[in-house]
Amino acid sequence: MSKRNMLLMLLCLTLALMAGCGKKEETPQATTAVVEQKAGGSDEIGTKIVDEILSTFDQCVAEAAALAKDKPEATALLPQLDKLYADYGVKMAALNARFLALKDQNIFSFRRANGYMTDNRPKHVFSKDNILGPAIAYYNFEKGEQAVVDMLSNRIVKLIDDAVKQ
Repeated sequence: MSKRNMLLMLLCLTLALMAGCGKKEETPQATTAVVEQKAGGSDEIGTKIVDEILSTFDQCVAEAAALAKDKPEATALLPQLDKLYADYGVKMAALNARFLALKDQNIFSFRRANGYMTDNRPKHVFSKDNILGPAIAYYNFEKGEQAVVDMLSNRIVKLIDDAVKQ
């Protein structure tokens, strides 16, 4: 190999090293961290909305349990539950508007919020079953009032569905 070819190869290698090791504007890790930080704020908003939906549901369950606690007649309890669910339906509709606004703002945060809801919803529904279980059993087995049973077991859960419907 001649000196000329050797110098040419050394020059090319030096240029390649300088191009590969030169000053960079921003490292990929830094870019990823900035994107995650910006997305994190939206993620927090999504989880806060979901937490608020679940908290509102828990409040409704507590109020329904208080209404059914003394085991009133079904004719007295049903209108009270209807009114309670209508009041909470308005709250859930407002939360649904915020939930859907997140979808328009940041679809990835919205999807994470949906995942968060999927992970946490069963715990709250199970808790509802534990809290309202005695009333459901009473109205089902002792009174045979299926309308009350449906209100306490199924219709109340529809409030969560209304808050996250798309």
